[in-house]
Amino acid sequence: MTIARLTAREREIVLLLARDKTNQEIATTLWVAPCTVRKHLENIYAKLDVHTRAGAVGRFLGRP
Repeated sequence: MTIARLTAREREIVLLLARDKTNQEIATTLWVAPCTVRKHLENIYAKLDVHTRAGAVGRFLGRP
């Protein structure tokens, strides 16, 4: 899947991941619950066909 398929919120979360933020820090920044962040991450991983935070950031930034 392509990066274009990520929602605006999912792109925002990946950018925060790239800044090495934890799920709790992301939740606080975005005013959502940590479980909401986890669900967004599940969707991001599926859309980008990755299994890790590092994989999601790398794919988002165009790294193989």
